[in-house]
Amino acid sequence: MSPVLARAAAIRNAAVTGTRQFSLMAAMRNMARSFEPHPFQRLPNTQKPQAADYAKIFKRSGKTVMIYFPGMALILGWPLMAQKMLDGHV
Repeated sequence: MSPVLARAAAIRNAAVTGTRQFSLMAAMRNMARSFEPHPFQRLPNTQKPQAADYAKIFKRSGKTVMIYFPGMALILGWPLMAQKMLDGHV
């Protein structure tokens, strides 16, 4: 093949492969994958998975419940408490 034809074929091939359409979904997927520390590695077979620590989970959930429900009662119930305390004299 002559150098002129080879150069023309290379330029034509570069022009075809160089103009890819932009896909927003592909760009978002690639961005999300870049946040993963090791996105495509297999799970190791040499280690067993960590056992669940149910005592720690229940303790943390209990602490959350002890704050959440009284807090929600205060936030949602303050109009009723104000009505009872002020006895309608505003």
